[in-house]
Amino acid sequence: MELKTICVFCGSNHGLDPAFITQTEALGRYLASHQQKLVYGGGKEGLMGTIATSTLNAGGQVLGIIPSFLKNMGLALDGLTETIETTNMDERKEEMLRQSDAFIVLPGGFGTYEEFTTMLSWSQINIHQKPIALFNINGYYDDLVAMLQKTIDAGFAPAENLSLFINATSIEGIFDGFDHFHHELPYKYVN
Repeated sequence: MELKTICVFCGSNHGLDPAFITQTEALGRYLASHQQKLVYGGGKEGLMGTIATSTLNAGGQVLGIIPSFLKNMGLALDGLTETIETTNMDERKEEMLRQSDAFIVLPGGFGTYEEFTTMLSWSQINIHQKPIALFNINGYYDDLVAMLQKTIDAGFAPAENLSLFINATSIEGIFDGFDHFHHELPYKYVN
């Protein structure tokens, strides 16, 4: 599967671990060097600003998708290759889905969790068949992965749904996972 556009979900803060910034910068350089357009939330703050700036500085293409109210608050990053303005957050996610071939989830807060679980939920009901990867830097997403396993163990989702996302600790692991990804849905309802 050829991946031309990669959507990155991430925090509008940098987080406290310096690895969050260094790995985000490395991912931006990777996308640019592999001619993969970055699709992201259009913001200038935190890891959002870092991924966009890193990709642009390495000669890459960046599409920002930002709701009008956030742009009006002065949170949009200037100088992007392209910007799409949406009316609200839900429209933003729908446009990100439309514009992207795959998703990478960097560390982030509640909004990043919501973006990940939306794309995962949409995958399990076959709205899309695109790969999703958690970039699990220094174990940031270990507890979330454990919670998803608990969901399986408690009978709220089939075990096979864990294969709808990749849990990777490196950029190489993400793209290796993308290369081997196969969207397959089991019967959703657990007995």
